[in-house]
Parts: sequence; C-alpha cells; structure tokens
Amino acid sequence: MTREALLRYIATFRRLFPLVMPTPQVADRALDLAGRFSLSHWDSMLLGGCKEAGVTTLYTEDMGAPTSYDGIQLVNPFT
Repeated sequence: MTREALLRYIATFRRLFPLVMPTPQVADRALDLAGRFSLSHWDSMLLGGCKEAGVTTLYTEDMGAPTSYDGIQLVNPFT
C-alpha cells in the first residue's frame, strides 16, 4: 500500500468513525448513565462517548443487548 493510499484510507476511516475523547461532557454523561442504570465505569464511558458523538446503535456482545440506554440501541451482532 502506498503512503497516499494509506492516508486516504485513514481519512475515510476518520470521517466514518469520529473520535470522541473523554471530555468533561462525556465524563458527565458517563456518570449520569452509570448512576441511573447501574453500569460499570467502562460501559458508561463507552455509552457517554456514543451519546456525545450522536451514535444511535452500538454493536456489543457483552452489555446486555438487546436493550437501549438514552436512545442508544444495543445490538448483539452474533444473535
């Protein structure tokens, strides 16, 4: 793969999957979700980041899918 092709691939990936860092807003959402739904720290951080990024569907095999948290639908891709 050429460097130019790699850079195009990375740019496309970043457009499709925006990076949401654990900002204060993400941390606040995570704390809220953890408190209301008794979620683990890591699960609530993941959901907080999803909520902040506008994600509506999260594919997971270990968070109790199928269920929904604050408009984020959890889907087990293996069932």
